[in-house]
Amino acid sequence: MAHSRPSPSPAQTHRTRVFRVLLGVVYLIALSGLILWEYRDHLGVLSSGCEDTNQQSQSALHSLAYERLLDWASGESASHVSLIAIPADLEDIQSNICEARAYFADLLRTVATQHPAEIVLDKFYSPTSCAASPQNTQALLDAVRSLGVPVVVGEDAAQAHKKLDGACLVRKPQLDFGAANVRHGLTRMNTEAEKIPLQWRVLPTGDASAQPTAEAADTIGLAAVKGYDADVAQGRRLQALIAAGAQPFANLSIAVPRETSTDLLCAAATPAILQRWSVNCSGPRQNISLLGKVVVIGSEGGSDYHPVLDTNMWGTDLIARYIQVLLSGSYLRELPDWFAFVTFAGFVFIIEGLPTLLEAFRPRWKKHWFLSRAYAHRRYAWVTFWVLSFFLGITAVALALGYLPPLAVFGDISFVAITRLFFFAAESTGTPFLNPKKKGAS
Repeated sequence: MAHSRPSPSPAQTHRTRVFRVLLGVVYLIALSGLILWEYRDHLGVLSSGCEDTNQQSQSALHSLAYERLLDWASGESASHVSLIAIPADLEDIQSNICEARAYFADLLRTVATQHPAEIVLDKFYSPTSCAASPQNTQALLDAVRSLGVPVVVGEDAAQAHKKLDGACLVRKPQLDFGAANVRHGLTRMNTEAEKIPLQWRVLPTGDASAQPTAEAADTIGLAAVKGYDADVAQGRRLQALIAAGAQPFANLSIAVPRETSTDLLCAAATPAILQRWSVNCSGPRQNISLLGKVVVIGSEGGSDYHPVLDTNMWGTDLIARYIQVLLSGSYLRELPDWFAFVTFAGFVFIIEGLPTLLEAFRPRWKKHWFLSRAYAHRRYAWVTFWVLSFFLGITAVALALGYLPPLAVFGDISFVAITRLFFFAAESTGTPFLNPKKKGAS
């Protein structure tokens, strides 16, 4: 025979409500700690001047989903960039510094005959590394000065012993081209190759301990954009990124046309240049069009290989794609870390905290058409609705504002939601421990 239980007193009811709320708070804190732990490496403010490159991507979005999302969000874009690669088989040109300067002098003159809009040399030239063959350095200087197009030359920076004036990079001495058409840009990459480096804070060349004043130096990609299209460089979107010190995610699936330096010489070089470098050309001359393009010239060296997404890319290929992405606008800014915390905490509160508060303090709202599912013992519909709402709503708003949706947070939300749905399913099995209402007293 079943015995009826006495109705709880108002004091007992109040204590039960408070206890449920406290349990909900503890649950919220524990789940919020999950994302805090996951993002522990991102809690500090990103310092764009003190990250040492290690040729390895650290991106949490190193996945096919990231690539597909950026590809979908970017759409079609015009091709602004062409890549001229010094292939690995030209080992002497890549390793012999002095000989390479003479080779690049002839290569630059050949590129100039194709009427590019701008030439980008993904190379750093030290003023002292070729003292034994000054004629080769002079040949390079004469070639650059004779060109009627803007030229961006790579610039390197060394790591300082300690952080000074907010920077720990020191400019290396560089060759003075002494030409108005030349500008420099840092070739320094990110640990996250999917992000476009725009500027690095650098200290002046020389003694970095004598009260240095750091300045923001453009990377070679940003310098190329400024020289090629002033409207894009001064546009509100790019200027906002520069002012905020942000480094946007790039759609690196957008490939740029690539030719080897040998192919270009065979297509457009003079017989004297072909003979000087013993270029073996077989078959008819190709038609390589560089008209109006940003032409990036760099070496495909074994030490400059970067893992990106599901493949590997040469550093010079990355720089070419960075320029293409900036000019076409095919990039998305990363949402701030605080947004990830607020989003996750808000989701957990809605699926766990809000139902607890409603049951404890607003029982009469149980018949409301929208809130009724929050009172259900197994809230399948409530959890599913809010998962889809968060995913679709945040993605739409983020893309509309030029941000990359927080894919990592979406993964955390999915984990919590699936866990709760499994728990609800376990409750429905009738296990007395999980579902004490199934117990019968007779």
